[in-house]
Amino acid sequence: MIDLHCHIIPWVDDGAENARVACKMAANALQKGVDTIVCTPHCNISDDIPNYRGRDYDVCFAMFRALLKQHGLPLRVLPGCELFAHRSNLRRLLEDRRVVTLNHSRYLLTEFNFNGSAESMTNALDLIAKNGLIPVVAHPERYDCVQRDPKLAVSWFAKGYIIQLNKGSILGLLGERAFHAGTHLLASGIAHVIASDAHDARYRTTGLRSLLPVLERFCSPQYIDLLLETNPNRIIHDRHIPAPEI
Repeated sequence: MIDLHCHIIPWVDDGAENARVACKMAANALQKGVDTIVCTPHCNISDDIPNYRGRDYDVCFAMFRALLKQHGLPLRVLPGCELFAHRSNLRRLLEDRRVVTLNHSRYLLTEFNFNGSAESMTNALDLIAKNGLIPVVAHPERYDCVQRDPKLAVSWFAKGYIIQLNKGSILGLLGERAFHAGTHLLASGIAHVIASDAHDARYRTTGLRSLLPVLERFCSPQYIDLLLETNPNRIIHDRHIPAPEI
């Protein structure tokens, strides 16, 4: 399985706090069905977490890849980020191509303020698309506006934007509202991908195998494969994702 959203690179954001934790997260991923992770550190949240495309990012990523090799962990890791869509600078970042897309594809993992408005989110996603990229909406089930009106996520789906749900939401670990919104989107057939959004080795963990018993309640085997392997594979190889059949 392929995990498209994971905060596993140490020292760069609120994810893995050190090399030991990062290696433990990598080992857990391998043990629980994941052989490929796209590393998606937070980007553009504050001056402390820039993580823009450039030499600093490349050095951190190369050091992490070397760390895994040193510890004999055969996990394939690929570059990416989770971009916080600030209205103040989003246009400039896109025009300057300073964002790290998922494995340097057209797909950009994008997050928002959990209490942000539907209009501001849609405007940001549309701006990303107008700049030739495909937005991957990080955990829409956790946003208040989607929880109140799931049709908002349906409208993003209809535009060809990618809907990425969190493992923790589907397992009921991120609150009742996130669980109900996530399983509703899943049962409606508009989710494209489920990822771990792992931040540590204890609470928000790597690995996707624990999802399977829950997914089997909502999804066909073919849809489960799309969510955990086929669509993530299409994204990291910059291929088109056809809309799931609802």
